[in-house]
Amino acid sequence: MRSMTGFGYVEGAGELGFYKIRLKTLNHRFLELSCRIPREMGMWEDKITSLVKERISRGKVEVRVEFEPREGAFSVEANVVLARSYWKALQKIVQELSLLQQPDLSMLLQVGEIVQIKEESSLWEEEWENFYPLLDQAIQSLVAYREAEGKRLREDLLFWLKELERLTEEVEKRAPLVQTYYRNKLLQRIEEFLPQVKVDEMLLAQEVIFYVEKSDINEEIVRLKAHINRMNKLLSQNKSIGRELEFILQEMNREVNTMGSKSCQVEVSSLVVEMKTTIEKMWEQVRNVE
Repeated sequence: MRSMTGFGYVEGAGELGFYKIRLKTLNHRFLELSCRIPREMGMWEDKITSLVKERISRGKVEVRVEFEPREGAFSVEANVVLARSYWKALQKIVQELSLLQQPDLSMLLQVGEIVQIKEESSLWEEEWENFYPLLDQAIQSLVAYREAEGKRLREDLLFWLKELERLTEEVEKRAPLVQTYYRNKLLQRIEEFLPQVKVDEMLLAQEVIFYVEKSDINEEIVRLKAHINRMNKLLSQNKSIGRELEFILQEMNREVNTMGSKSCQVEVSSLVVEMKTTIEKMWEQVRNVE
């Protein structure tokens, strides 16, 4: 089990220069990946994205690479023929438009790539073999961070799941008392409004059964206990379980809400409030599970 929050950092050298690789992840419903790398490394973007996706299945992921070139690693050459063509074109624009500003070197450098790195493409293709191990280390660092956070999340979830199990058992103990509660309540009403009327035990029993069936929460208790067992099993698995946990919590919340709407016992209603609070505590943790 992993958290969706994590950070990984590695720095190291290749043949062309020095790299700083940072990976940061936050919680997100799906996998959203952004890659911020120097322009000259653009050919690596698909490879970087593919490697990250192999190890991360969910969350908002940002990959950031800083690069400092090694002195003498690149051979720079000037395209004088292209520069001369650009220069003539700039001069013509100034002349035709009667501009006061004359072209200069800074303008020339902006309009085209007249100064280029010699055989740049092949250099970066070869450099990938040096960069890949650094990226792999950064991803491993990120995964280790997410797993450590996931361990803490699991411990918190197990604590609150145990509390929900305890509260469910308390509700289950009180469920059979519903019949006695309704019988006493009906007798009290009859004595209050019709003190002289003899109680028909058969009719009273039928009324009690009607209200008991209407407020029966045994099915909700059974389903809630099944959800608790399912979550316990999930929390012992070492895989991406965030979406399944979210679904189970939704079902738990539905069962508890139904209990609250059916029950009229003060004790059960109080326990239902505690159960809702406990489920909300679990939601706070599950929102960050991969």
